[in-house]
Amino acid sequence: MYERKHNLTFEGVFSNLCLEFIKYKRGLGHKYSIGSQYIVHDICSCLNRMNINDIILTRDTIETLAKRRSGESLETQAIRIRFLQQFAVFLTIKGYDAYVYPKHNMPRYKYDFRPYIFSHDQIIAIFKASDKIIPCKHSPKAHLVYPALIRTLYACGLRSMEARKLKICNVNLDDGILYIEKSKNNTSRYVPMSKSLRDYCREYAFTMKFSKNDSGYFFPAPDKGYYHPFTLAGRCHKIFKEAGIPRLSNGRFPRVHDIRHSHIGHALTKLIKKEKMDVYTAVPLIAAYVGHTYLRDTERYLHLPEFNFPDIIKIGQTVIANAVREVKYEE
Repeated sequence: MYERKHNLTFEGVFSNLCLEFIKYKRGLGHKYSIGSQYIVHDICSCLNRMNINDIILTRDTIETLAKRRSGESLETQAIRIRFLQQFAVFLTIKGYDAYVYPKHNMPRYKYDFRPYIFSHDQIIAIFKASDKIIPCKHSPKAHLVYPALIRTLYACGLRSMEARKLKICNVNLDDGILYIEKSKNNTSRYVPMSKSLRDYCREYAFTMKFSKNDSGYFFPAPDKGYYHPFTLAGRCHKIFKEAGIPRLSNGRFPRVHDIRHSHIGHALTKLIKKEKMDVYTAVPLIAAYVGHTYLRDTERYLHLPEFNFPDIIKIGQTVIANAVREVKYEE
């Protein structure tokens, strides 16, 4: 299964406006990929089922759509409400009467997700397991692509999308620099590669017979396109099993995104323990490298207690000692 284009159909009174809304958001620079389109499609379908004859969004209508669904997380509900807010604002711009869900009524949720952090030994085991992939008729170059892709995911801390859609022309193997073009939040960045990864990718590119000006993908799917996230996840789960990675409490294997989490955690540990860098200097550096717009995003990835927290506290003692004055008193 590779990445394919999806055609979503909109039927009902709000159909054309929903399509206009997507074009409007894209015109503002938002990608509005298939995931965002599905949310708009869901909102449109719900509105059509309400048998609304006139283009108007009343308070009752919006509050009905905003209600939390059975089995729905607060985060998913909040995402849907944000789309409702944006769509309502769009309708008001078009001159229609639409109630905008107030921000102070947004559901509040606590970010308490804990990622799976691979150990260094597990990462090595994953590399070795990927090297054992046997090519087949439907994927004749899988034994070349996946080992290079997984190594790049970890060594550069890339998002799955960034690695899957990486173009050959954006890989500078002479200087060892990747150009990640218009990633999350429509931002681009340069990502330096380690010497070992650069050497590995050089050999990989030579074997794949890439040319520098090629417009194709650096990790191509059999159809020359890029891999679908489900395809990559399915392959990685097989590799994790081969590498002896245990299943989680929910019976599933860790996610592909946990490779990125592990990169960030290991990078923090290295900067603090080996480079003797304090946390306040290390975190902004890591944030810039992995493409986080806000430091809080990096902080969510780190979960400090999981990364040699006692060592971090010990190193921080010097900073605290120099910053906080002692209070002397006489009994």
